[in-house]
Amino acid sequence: MFEDAQQSDTALAAREEFRPLDPRVVKLWRTVGFITASLLMLALLVVAFITSAIHPELSPWVFLFWLLALILSLWLVYWRPPRLYRSWGYRIDDRVLETRSGLLFHVRRLLPLTRLQHVDLHRGPIERAYGLATLVLHTAGTQEARITIPGLDHVAATHLRDHLVEVGGDDAV
Repeated sequence: MFEDAQQSDTALAAREEFRPLDPRVVKLWRTVGFITASLLMLALLVVAFITSAIHPELSPWVFLFWLLALILSLWLVYWRPPRLYRSWGYRIDDRVLETRSGLLFHVRRLLPLTRLQHVDLHRGPIERAYGLATLVLHTAGTQEARITIPGLDHVAATHLRDHLVEVGGDDAV
């Protein structure tokens, strides 16, 4: 009886382990964040110049605000991706796929494989440069009917997609 409980605990522990995303996703998120921050800071710089031309007395404050925004955005681009990477994980068994994510708000989503309708593999240009892909799983429903798993190795994502299609449900609408 004790052995059954121990085996059950071992099976539960194995089921509890989440697979991490590919570590290259940190570089991907930093690259995307840097591009986004650069465009935003460029737009803010244009606004700062226009504001300074209209109200020259505010020039030091406007550019101080811009400099602080630049420092904050660069810090977030550097700081956020590794923490986001550690918050992400997924696991799959013969009946369900579960994901976890979130820095401030922790989100755990369960997808019964019988409810899976179709699976997409997305690869944008920056993802392709890093050899990564995003797996998108669609279920029936109107809200939150899509689960994404970002930052997967392209080959692993393809295998996971094929496996999910193979074991997915047959109750498509």
